[in-house]
Amino acid sequence: MESNAVIVIPALNPPSSFVSYAEALRREGFSRIVVVNDGSRTDKLPVFFKLKRLGVTVVDHPHNRGQGAALRTGFQYYLDHFQGQSDGVITLNADRQIPPSDVVRIASSLHNEQAMGSFALVVGTRNLEGKNVTDYDYNMGGVMKLLYHMLMGVRLNDPLSGVFGIPDLRVRQCLEIGSDGYAYATSMTMSFEKIGFLQVPVSYANYEEGVEPAFRKIPDTIRILYTIFKKFIVYSITSVGASILDVIMFGIFHSITFRGNPMAIIYSTICARVISASVNYLLTKHFVFHFKSDSAQETTKSAGAFFVLTAMQCICSALIVSAMKMLLGGSAVGIKVIVDTTLFFVSYKIQHKYIFKDDRQEDPQTQKQMKEVAQRTERIAEARPEQDM
Repeated sequence: MESNAVIVIPALNPPSSFVSYAEALRREGFSRIVVVNDGSRTDKLPVFFKLKRLGVTVVDHPHNRGQGAALRTGFQYYLDHFQGQSDGVITLNADRQIPPSDVVRIASSLHNEQAMGSFALVVGTRNLEGKNVTDYDYNMGGVMKLLYHMLMGVRLNDPLSGVFGIPDLRVRQCLEIGSDGYAYATSMTMSFEKIGFLQVPVSYANYEEGVEPAFRKIPDTIRILYTIFKKFIVYSITSVGASILDVIMFGIFHSITFRGNPMAIIYSTICARVISASVNYLLTKHFVFHFKSDSAQETTKSAGAFFVLTAMQCICSALIVSAMKMLLGGSAVGIKVIVDTTLFFVSYKIQHKYIFKDDRQEDPQTQKQMKEVAQRTERIAEARPEQDM
């Protein structure tokens, strides 16, 4: 059965078996395959020549630019030639080739989801519990699964498979992601956090014997982990900066503005906290969660919720530290460090999931296209009873 999905495969020094893999994909009905030669060695050129003879589109990078850059090149080719005529893009790996039957399953899920008006990212999910799974894939898969759940509240069983089904209306969104290396797939997955995911089982594929993996374990793993933690690192920096500003402003208010006033400490604390919390809100909004809601009402709501959360965090800290000091004794400073660290993580989760949940509307063109998909689906549903009679 012919599939109208477009397959995009970044390739760096692919094995000779890649040609047979492309043939198998074409036999399964995938006539539109785009391979990006990401600066492969000259001895690998025959592989790409054979692909072209098969009818595969090959786009060349003169030099190696990284998996992310290769995927963006493929996505740009898709937008220039296939946008609006396809269910979307399926990304695969040249050196870890999942069975074509699994690709058919991804394509079917991509088609069905959009037919139902859903535009989520289809994620090919490997079984990382099998006996042929490498230690790296097993351990890194477990770490990534935990981090996605802890930091983003997303339950993805295998975000590192490299096998994705991207809806037609979401390809341009993926093109806007800046990373060039293997961390690109992580950034792309994270960009679908508020849109949604559909996980589809695919087979685990290891590297063929003698194949040179383009993935470099240590540097690429570090980049992937940094991509995951980047938002939390920036959040930590902004929080620490706001705390330092709070102390500085308290000193200024206490020693200058309210000097000699019996209520100097209280007034200074309140004024300093209002200023530091305002700065913290703006930094968190723009640099941590990139909250860009078009709704003024939603922006006001997020600001109010942020200040309420800040106040509750202070109250909870004071009450919990006092209670634990009475029950357990010990150093109040030590207890406060533990309590405030815990509240720090809790506050991040609340801000991430509830306060800075972007309510931006889709752009008018995307809204129009989504409406057309919904109308087409409705017409198909209405026609089915007549066909079944």
